[in-house]
Amino acid sequence: MSGTGDADMEDAALLARIAAGDERALAALYDRHGGRAFALACRILDDPGAAEEVVLDVFLSIWRNAAAFMPERGRFTTWLFTLVRNRAIDVLRRRRARPLEAWMLRAEASEALERPAEDPSVEAQAEAEELHQAVREALAALPEPQRRVLELAYFQGWTHREIAEYLGEPLGTVKSRLRLALHKVHEWLAQRGLVP
Repeated sequence: MSGTGDADMEDAALLARIAAGDERALAALYDRHGGRAFALACRILDDPGAAEEVVLDVFLSIWRNAAAFMPERGRFTTWLFTLVRNRAIDVLRRRRARPLEAWMLRAEASEALERPAEDPSVEAQAEAEELHQAVREALAALPEPQRRVLELAYFQGWTHREIAEYLGEPLGTVKSRLRLALHKVHEWLAQRGLVP
């Protein structure tokens, strides 16, 4: 049985691999700590769906910032749980602000319904076609495992669990691939000025 020091060294090694772009290392780290991170987020939010989003956001942040982790400053799990806690608290704060936001959205929707519908212009149709073409190109540029997970989730409507069972992959791997695929598609579109 490995001790805490061994676990810390294994986490640090996985983070080094993640910093080098190793998706399997991210999946392994998620499989190793995702359950406890989810439990913490669930305790704070009392909402499994929101907790799952928090954990996925945190692991995406780890993917982007793995090189920033310094083992000499503390354990990875301390860093991870601090990220989860802070992100969950941010969600709670946004929820408190939502009643006003919801009212404003309803008011905007009412105004939009009162305005006459406009026919899509040739320019709007061209912009939509440009966006569709860019999405197709972004999908084609994805690594096959990420593209496959994205297609199953968004074009086939499968759940993460169904995809994991179908592919014979751990659930954490499927979630990591999906999150990375979405991030890459968004970056692709952003570089072309098609999304903010």
